[in-house]
Amino acid sequence: MDLSISRARIDEIDAQIIELFERRMHIAADVAAYKRATGKPVLDKAREAAKIDKATELASDEFKKFIPPLFSMMMEMSRAYQHSLLDDGSEGVVPAAIDEVAELPAAAHVAVQGVEGAYQHIACRELFVDPDIVFVPTFDAVADAVEEGRVEYGILPLENSTAGTVDRVYDLLYKRGLYIARAITLRINHDLLAKPGVEESDIVEVFSHEQALRQCTDFIAQMPNEVTSTACRNTAMAASSVANSERRDVAAISSTACAELYGLNVLQHAIQDEADNFTRFICVAKKPQLVGVPERSSLLLITPHEAGALFRVLSRIAALGVNMLKLESRPIPGSEFEFMFYVDIECTPNDAAFDEVIAQIEPLCDSLAYLGSYAEVSA
Repeated sequence: MDLSISRARIDEIDAQIIELFERRMHIAADVAAYKRATGKPVLDKAREAAKIDKATELASDEFKKFIPPLFSMMMEMSRAYQHSLLDDGSEGVVPAAIDEVAELPAAAHVAVQGVEGAYQHIACRELFVDPDIVFVPTFDAVADAVEEGRVEYGILPLENSTAGTVDRVYDLLYKRGLYIARAITLRINHDLLAKPGVEESDIVEVFSHEQALRQCTDFIAQMPNEVTSTACRNTAMAASSVANSERRDVAAISSTACAELYGLNVLQHAIQDEADNFTRFICVAKKPQLVGVPERSSLLLITPHEAGALFRVLSRIAALGVNMLKLESRPIPGSEFEFMFYVDIECTPNDAAFDEVIAQIEPLCDSLAYLGSYAEVSA
């Protein structure tokens, strides 16, 4: 058979499918109007399951296996269309009014975990011209200060190119309802620091933040002595601990800036396992705001605990032509083997496609939260 004839027949059938699909969607609009009047929810799981079973029975044995995904997709599109007509697809997900500002305020009050010289402190100085910095002991304390309005912004590390995600920060975003206003990526070079006169061969214990220790695993394993790794709240506090210790067999994995700040010597420069070692920090606020020209948006979503649930969300984002920049999974606190997902998309509230993304994926999720839209810069 001539291929062109087969293709022409497929084109003809496709035109019929489109016509039938549009007729079905127009009827779905009538269904939406009825549900608006009666207060019924758009999703009727029992009805959809019965429809899929019936459609599968009507198909020949050869094609039965293709019917459930086909009709599931059609019903999802019908629900998305109904939500758009009812104008409730994004209700409660994205605030109706989001402030737009040209830049972060130069002298903002900012909470930073740790002490002077920590990488969070460096990130803060890169983001703000003359910030009024409040140093706090933990990531939770940063979130507390922002949530309670004691500061305007907080700086938190989100992920490292070598050691991966800082899980606690994702949990804080989820629990506290904070919004990302801007992100910055810093190149991280770790140095081995010790008191003047101390040699590398003297070291039996190394202090640093747990992420920095993970980023220098190979170096620590190759040190002259068998070395114990001790985690601190951040790398600057590790340097301070070594400087204030009476011991001469300890060292810190920290920065050159901390060596100068705390009077330590640099025994080895750039000891991280990967030469290209970067950490992404986020600037968080209590309310969403668009600073400058935002480039991406972050979403948190929880999908039904069933096969294909995440795929349906991601395929809808792809179908709308929106680029997904990141997908990160985290266990749902208090549940067993169920996950929530953090998704970054190259789309913001100023883009025409953004509202459509929210409207179409919200019905597919058990929960959907907006975490902010922002620009990401490098230092």
